[in-house]
Amino acid sequence: MKFLCEIEDVFEISSCGYVVAPGIPYSATGIKAGTSIIIETPDGQRIETSIVGVEMINCGKPMDHAPFLVRSVTKAMLPIGSRVYADIAGT
Repeated sequence: MKFLCEIEDVFEISSCGYVVAPGIPYSATGIKAGTSIIIETPDGQRIETSIVGVEMINCGKPMDHAPFLVRSVTKAMLPIGSRVYADIAGT
C-alpha cells in the first residue's frame, strides 16, 4: 500500500460522488481513475473503494496534491483525519 494523504476535507458533487482533499500527491506516479484505495478511519474502520476521477481545482494558491472523486461511500464514512492508501501490489 502507498500512503496518499490524510483527509482534510470532503466535498459532495451532486450525482457524482465525494471529492477528497488534499488528494493524490503530484509526486505519486501510476495513481489514476480506477486505482483501488483503502481508507483507514481514526476509529479503525477500513473502507475499500476506488478513485473515480481526479479533480483539477484552481484555488489561487500553489497545490502539491490533486483532489480525487470517490463513489459508493457516504460523507460520514470519510471523516477528517482518515488516512488514504493506494492499494497497489508490491508497495
